[in-house]
Amino acid sequence: MGCSIVLPRESESVLLGAAILGAVASKKYSSLSDAMKALNAAGQAPLVLVIHPGKDPKVKKYHDAKYRIFGKLYEQQLSHHSIMARALA
Repeated sequence: MGCSIVLPRESESVLLGAAILGAVASKKYSSLSDAMKALNAAGQAPLVLVIHPGKDPKVKKYHDAKYRIFGKLYEQQLSHHSIMARALA
């Protein structure tokens, strides 16, 4: 995919996610998108950390293979979920 990643200012992403969900549940923000815009930000200079894709074709090949495996596992999960939903219906 070749996308750069800008790391967030907050190092505790799980806690940030919980805070965002809580802020929406308490009606402080009307949507997840609004809460995310208000509560999350990229790191501030000079601490901004951007990770760029590597140039090594072996690394790309490796991650492409992992992504294909992820896709297959995701499809299996959906299939399994459907089987169980039918069993409980």
